[in-house]
Amino acid sequence: MIARKNVAFLLFLFLHQFNILNAEDPCIYNLNTKGTIDLTSVGRTDGAPMWKDVTPTTSDNHVYSYNPCHSFTQGECKDVAVCQAFATDEKLTYSLGTQNSIKWKTTADDDTPTLIYTSGERTSEVKLRCLTSKEPDKLEVQGYDALKALYTMTLSSKCVCWDGCKGGHHPKSNDGPSVGTIFIIALLVLISVYLIAFISYNKFKLQATGIEILPHRTFWISLPRYSSAGILFVFQKVTNKKGDYNAIP
Repeated sequence: MIARKNVAFLLFLFLHQFNILNAEDPCIYNLNTKGTIDLTSVGRTDGAPMWKDVTPTTSDNHVYSYNPCHSFTQGECKDVAVCQAFATDEKLTYSLGTQNSIKWKTTADDDTPTLIYTSGERTSEVKLRCLTSKEPDKLEVQGYDALKALYTMTLSSKCVCWDGCKGGHHPKSNDGPSVGTIFIIALLVLISVYLIAFISYNKFKLQATGIEILPHRTFWISLPRYSSAGILFVFQKVTNKKGDYNAIP
C-alpha cells in the first residue's frame, strides 16, 4: 500500500514537471485562435533598457525606462523590467516591475494582452499596440494613474501583432522539452519507482533489514567490477593486446 502511494506521488511529480517544462516563455503569448505574440527581439540584451528616461505625456517630475523580456540595471534599479527616476536627479531610481513578475492580462472585450509587472507595492501596466512592419518600435509613457494605482505605458511594435515576429528571434524552441529531457525525466522516475517498490517489498513483505532491503543488491555491488572487466576486454580487443578475461559467473 505504501509503495503504491509513493508511485502515485512520483507520477504526479513527473506530470507536474512536464507541465512546467512546457510553460510559455515570459516574453511569448500564445493564443490558439489568434496566433503568437513574441516580444523577444524587441528588448535589448546587453543589460541596458531599450527606452531610457522617457518623459510621460503628462509631466510628473519623473522619467521612465523600459526593456521588454530582458532585465536591465539603472542606478538602484537592479535586474528590472521597468524603472522610474526623478527628472532632476536620475540617480534616484525605483523599480516598477521585474521580468519574472510578468503577467499577460486579457479581457473578454479585447484579446490583445496587456503586460503587468510588479515590484513590491508598485505595479506597471504596458499596453500593446500593433504596428506595420515599416514603422519603428516606440514607447509612450502615460505615467501614474491614481485611479488604478499603477503606472501605465503603451508599447507599439510589429512584434505586438499576432505572428508579427513569430520564431526566428527566440533563442529557445517553444515546442516543449527535448527528447533527451523527457528521457532523463522518465528514467529518473522509473529508477525512483524501482527503488521504492522493491525496498518496500523487501522491508514489509520479506521483513528484510539493513542493507538486505536494497533490491538486487548482489548484482549492483558486482556491476562496477563487471563493467571495468568488460571495458578492459574491449580495449584489449581494439588494441590487439592479449589478456585474460574471466566470464561473468
